[in-house]
Amino acid sequence: MTLVAAVLGGVLCCAASFVAVPTCALAAEGSAQAYKLYQAKRYKEAAQMFETCFVSEPPNATVYYYAAVCNQQSGNLGRAKYLYKQVVLMSPGTAIGQYADKILRQLEPLPHTTSNGDPAPSTSFRRDTTAESNSVVSGPEEGAIYYRETGKQMLVPVEINNRSIEMLLDTGAPEITIGRDQIEKIGIRPPDGKALGTTGGSSNDARQNYWSMSATIKVGPYSIANCPLAVINNNQAEPLIGQGFLKFFDYTVDQSAKCIRLRRKGGSIAAASRSGQFIPFVFQESGNRIVVDVEINGKKLPMILDTGNTASGISFFSSAQAKQYGLVPPDDAITTSHYGVSGSGKCLEYSASHVRLGPIDKNNVRVSMHLETNVSELPLLGHEFFEGWQYNIDLAERKIWLLHR
Repeated sequence: MTLVAAVLGGVLCCAASFVAVPTCALAAEGSAQAYKLYQAKRYKEAAQMFETCFVSEPPNATVYYYAAVCNQQSGNLGRAKYLYKQVVLMSPGTAIGQYADKILRQLEPLPHTTSNGDPAPSTSFRRDTTAESNSVVSGPEEGAIYYRETGKQMLVPVEINNRSIEMLLDTGAPEITIGRDQIEKIGIRPPDGKALGTTGGSSNDARQNYWSMSATIKVGPYSIANCPLAVINNNQAEPLIGQGFLKFFDYTVDQSAKCIRLRRKGGSIAAASRSGQFIPFVFQESGNRIVVDVEINGKKLPMILDTGNTASGISFFSSAQAKQYGLVPPDDAITTSHYGVSGSGKCLEYSASHVRLGPIDKNNVRVSMHLETNVSELPLLGHEFFEGWQYNIDLAERKIWLLHR
């Protein structure tokens, strides 16, 4: 038996044990017909029909899962892996998400990359797990840092091994990320040796090498020893202070005061800033993603909270994804370029007539749809959408508290 055949056997075993649970989620006519083809082992036909359901039906993790199984059984492993990743992103922590993740681990022994917003690195970097497990946070129970705003970007002062640099605060970035030239510029030697892998950005499909190193990171009154940094070969955007730092805190972003208030996660005074209205979120451990359900023209759909994405209020990675979310670009959409770590890439800009997240209810939200990417990632809800609002990320209770300022 070949390796592929062996993996397929495991996939079909997983699928068979899962069938009894989700068939109610395949009630739409198109997906129900596709499922019948799957049961008849007409996998190639089933895969094609499931694909048509992506356009004709609302996003559905079960449909994506069986489309992935059928593509894999038909020998189209590249498409299968892409679809399994979509399932993991759409349904993190659920049974179907765990099935998809297990199969992905069989197909991709190395961690699979994901993407986040422009202008930021578009990857879930391979982690230095030893360094991360030894990270030590010191500082007060509660503190604050002030940021400098430029072009809607939140730039905060950071020290890396006692060397000063400004970094972009990016809730959608899974790591603390910097370029080799940027870390050399402040007098720190970048890591040597063979790169851990390749990664890319959200603006285009260009790839580049990345490495990992440990450092002491200081932000405001807080210091993290043995903190892992992702060092990319040629960062063409600002360095990022992302979830590699933020995951240790509950934090409030007050845009009116240009201040970020930090509370040690699980601290006794963390409840002090829980004011306004809250919305729940899912924290996706793989990639440290904060996923929220956003209402677009009356439909609730998942997106990644990514305040480092300053290009627009909502960013899509493909025309197919924009169509799935009911936001097809109009004929008069503007062609422009967005810029990220891997350089620039073309996109279409237009508006969404109505977008809502809890108490934030906005019309004519700016949307971008990338034309030069092939990214397996949920769309991004960017910084622009939160203008005029203070938001508090409570990681312990998985709540975002929103207060109009």
